[in-house]
Amino acid sequence: MSAKKAATKKTATKKPDSPKKAACACKKSEPKAAAARKKATTRVIAKFNAGWGNQLFIRGTGAGLDWNKGIPMQCMGEDEWFWEQHVPSGDITFKILVNDANWSQGDDFVVVAGDTIICHPCF
Repeated sequence: MSAKKAATKKTATKKPDSPKKAACACKKSEPKAAAARKKATTRVIAKFNAGWGNQLFIRGTGAGLDWNKGIPMQCMGEDEWFWEQHVPSGDITFKILVNDANWSQGDDFVVVAGDTIICHPCF
């Protein structure tokens, strides 16, 4: 029986040296700022009453946006529209459109990845 106990002890002492624990230690040593950038959510809130039956769209550069085809924004209230995307880094340049046809006036809006912008487009 003492031979079986010795074999059990050898197996138990080898577990802490497994490669899985070393891999976990590498992940934990990653800087918190780098991990935060990977999970950065960029949000655009447009404050505009588009009227019954109309919808706001967003077009631009960065975060999967395109100047040729808009992405519908979510209506959050009578005069509040919302779009969000996970973006690791960079700037997002965009414009707001009504029904993906009527462009907002003025300069393009710009938001940094991971930030939230509240814009008041004029049409």
